[in-house]
Amino acid sequence: MSSHADHNAQQAPEVMENSYPEPLSYHQIQQQQQYQYNHYPQHPPVPPPKNETGTYNSNGSLTAPSSAYPASQISPPAQYAHPVVPGASDDMDGQKTRHQRGGIFGCTLTVFVLSAIIAFLLMAVIALAAGTGVEASRASTAQNQVNELYASISALSSGLATPTSSGTTATSVSATASSTSTSFASIDDNCSGDPGGVTGTTYAAFSLIGDYSFTIKCNSDAVGTPLMNLFTANLETCMDACASYTQELPTVFPNNTNTTCGGVSFIPLWTNKTAALDGGAPGNCYLKPTQTASPNTPNIGTECHAGILVSG
Repeated sequence: MSSHADHNAQQAPEVMENSYPEPLSYHQIQQQQQYQYNHYPQHPPVPPPKNETGTYNSNGSLTAPSSAYPASQISPPAQYAHPVVPGASDDMDGQKTRHQRGGIFGCTLTVFVLSAIIAFLLMAVIALAAGTGVEASRASTAQNQVNELYASISALSSGLATPTSSGTTATSVSATASSTSTSFASIDDNCSGDPGGVTGTTYAAFSLIGDYSFTIKCNSDAVGTPLMNLFTANLETCMDACASYTQELPTVFPNNTNTTCGGVSFIPLWTNKTAALDGGAPGNCYLKPTQTASPNTPNIGTECHAGILVSG
C-alpha cells in the first residue's frame, strides 16, 4: 500500500517553480531607457529625390540631362541657371536700408526737394519785399522833387523876384497886389505908370532863344484865339515864351500850322493866382497867332498890355 502511494506520488506532475521577474525600481527603468536610446539603430539619411531635368555637378550648378537624341539637349529651367549665393539677398537689403537711411543730408530725396523749393520761395519773397521798399522810397523822393518844382514855378509865376525893364534891379511883388495902375509898373514895363511913353518901345527876347523882337503896346489886347495860356513873372518873360514857342514848335511838330506865335496879351492882375482863380483865368500870359490886324481895346475889367512880334 505504501509502495503504491509512493508510486503515485512519483507519477504526479511537479509543481513548477515561480519564475516571474522581479519588479524594477525607478532608477533601473531610467538606466534601461538610456541604454536603449544609445543603442537604437540609426536610420540612414534619405537622399533627395532626383531632379528629372538634370543633375548637379561638382561646382553646384545644374547640367541638362542627356537626351536620347544626340542633336538635342534639354536646357535647365531659368530659375536654376544661376546658383543662389547665400547671404547675397541680406547684403542687398542691408545696402538698401543704409541708402534709405542716409539720403541727402540725412533726408529722403522728396523731403530734400520740398525743402529746397520752400527755401527758394522764401528768398524770392524777401527779395520782392526789399525791392518794393526801395521803389517806394524812390517814388516818395520823386514826388517830393515834383512838389518842390511846383513850388518854385509858383513862386516864379507870382513874381517873387521879377527884373525891371532895364534888367538891373528886382522888385518883389505882393501876393495881394491891387488893381491900381501903379501897383503893376514893375511887371508890365511901366505900362501902368506911363502907357504913352512905353507904347511903341521895342523889346529884344532873350538872346539864347533866338533873334526875336517885339513892339510893346500898352492897354491893348492882341487879336486871335490863344495858342497857349500860362503864368509868367512879367510882360518880358511872356514875350520870351512867345519867342521860344516859335523857335521850338516847328521842329517838334513840322506839319502843324499853329507853330508861330505872333504876339502876346499880358494881364498883370492875374499874376496873383488868387485873383486869377477869382476871375476864372488859366494864366496871365496868352500866346496869340500871327497878327493880321491892330490890337483890340481891352474889355476884361482890368489892365491888359500887348507885345507884337516884329522880327524873328
